[in-house]
Amino acid sequence: MRLYALGAALLIGVLALWRIDAAESARVLAEQAVTHNAALLAVEQARTAEQSAVIADQRDQMGRMTDADKAFRALAQTITRDGAATRQTLQELKENDQAVAEYLRGAVPAVYGVQFARPETTDPVEYKPGRAVPAGGLPPAGPVGNPAQ
Repeated sequence: MRLYALGAALLIGVLALWRIDAAESARVLAEQAVTHNAALLAVEQARTAEQSAVIADQRDQMGRMTDADKAFRALAQTITRDGAATRQTLQELKENDQAVAEYLRGAVPAVYGVQFARPETTDPVEYKPGRAVPAGGLPPAGPVGNPAQ
């Protein structure tokens, strides 16, 4: 019986050593898993920080694009408004040009015609001081002279 007890104690000792070795292997494996997971966590944190920076840059770019879009829309509205004003001005100018052209084609009113009246002569002596400056042309130019004279 002693032999059985000794065999049983030996078997229990071997099983205890095997269990201690298995526990040690599990602990080493768990430490490796923790180390690996810590490395993965560090990589993911770096990636998250990088993505956060990219998202912040994109947000800034979107803000600048929004500001540029607002400025572009304001400019487009200003151009549209100025274009309408220019079209209106051109239309008024065309209408007024027609009225002015018709006025100028017509006879000069007597009130204005007397203002520029002048004698029917080209003699400078006939123009007396105190008279209005004559409107109209000058006598025709003579032949071209020699520039050396």
